Amino acid sequence: MFVNLKIMAKKHMPAGAAAGLLLALILGATSAWAQGPMQDDDGIGTLPASYTRSLLAPADSGSTDPLAFGQTGDSATAEDGDQSQGQNQNQGQNGASNQDSPPANPSGLKVNPVTGLVSTAGAGYVPLTGEQRWKLYWKMNYLSIGAYFGPFFDAAVLDQATSSPYAWGGGLKGYSKRVGSRTASAMLQGTFQAPAAYLLHDDVRYITSTRPGFRHRVLHAIAYSFLTYNNSGRPTLNVANLAAFYGATAVTTAWLPGHYRVIDYTLSNSTAQIGLTVPVNVLQEFWPDITGWLRRR
Repeated sequence: MFVNLKIMAKKHMPAGAAAGLLLALILGATSAWAQGPMQDDDGIGTLPASYTRSLLAPADSGSTDPLAFGQTGDSATAEDGDQSQGQNQNQGQNGASNQDSPPANPSGLKVNPVTGLVSTAGAGYVPLTGEQRWKLYWKMNYLSIGAYFGPFFDAAVLDQATSSPYAWGGGLKGYSKRVGSRTASAMLQGTFQAPAAYLLHDDVRYITSTRPGFRHRVLHAIAYSFLTYNNSGRPTLNVANLAAFYGATAVTTAWLPGHYRVIDYTLSNSTAQIGLTVPVNVLQEFWPDITGWLRRR
């Protein structure tokens, strides 16, 4: 049965439509995940109503991370958020450090040279000012090493490896054209994302996990490939970022050689780019741990 369905999908469903359907399913699941509390660590039962109320509280009442498991007592107050923020300080006083613990403080406006992202802490979240948004637009899209590392990677994985577009050929000459196209597309994406995020009051930074633990942080990084925080510190679907991928990819068909069906190419290629954000976000989540380990070595 599944084989027949697969054959029918190949015959009747364009690659773009299949990619769009897959993304829609992922977004639906992620949005549902963000709207309600998670199950406990054993996957049995749900969190108390006090945690549900805490998700609707203002940002200063503690973490609103949908992946942050609430307390099992009768109340979930801002003291829990304070305890989470002070975790690393207590570890420093005890002379011990947990390698799985997320960083307690935001990293300012420093752009990661590999991922091209800027991180901020989910615990004690502080929204961006208009001036910071303007600075980040220039740094993340033009004035940092990270702004150009991503296009080189995308051109190699998505284009050079598949000889797309075929008319550009192979070798260094073909790769240089693909890098140039990806760089222009990345700049367009950032230009589309920045004003949309400003109007929607969404953060353009990567929001780090509020809880320690390798598994939790990996799941958080996957979820925040599709989510972000709004100015109130609440999880929300990252509409500005996702829409910018599709808008920028659609524009690139204007200079790609050969005939492209805009809708199919936009859906399939943009969905592939969004898929690559998952490992990139995992790397961003554990970047402080990686750099700390390298310094110790």
